[in-house]
Amino acid sequence: MNEQLKGYIKTEAVISAAFNFFINGMTAALIYHKADTVATDVVSIAVDLLITCVSICVLTALFSRASVKRTETAGILETKRRAIRFLSRLFRRPVLFGLFTGITAAVVIYIPTALIFMLAGIASIPFGVYVTLKCLFAALLGGGVTALELYSGICKTDI
Repeated sequence: MNEQLKGYIKTEAVISAAFNFFINGMTAALIYHKADTVATDVVSIAVDLLITCVSICVLTALFSRASVKRTETAGILETKRRAIRFLSRLFRRPVLFGLFTGITAAVVIYIPTALIFMLAGIASIPFGVYVTLKCLFAALLGGGVTALELYSGICKTDI
């Protein structure tokens, strides 16, 4: 991959991270604006992570698909990795791609998060801590997923 493509992916990922940082922070603040604490039981964590991951992944997949089309970079890189070829084929259907990556991310992140809160015995956290963690998580997830989606869109689906 040349430096121009790396710069393109990095720029899009940073923009997506900033967008997700602010939008998810505002959404969390609107939902919990009257609460002093936010529940962190295993069900609350699962629902919050699933909604957050799926919504971020589906929305960024749609925007990434449009970006790859706009810049005419779709399918310009070759790869021998099966996983990337699978994701490249799935990227043709952005909503399915977003659902797949969102559910996968939610499951992968849920396991350690729920274990940490459960083993530490934390039943709720202060609202300010929740919003801060949510903003940072959304920024990292949004930037990382955007980079993955753009790379998947840039790679060819067959050898």
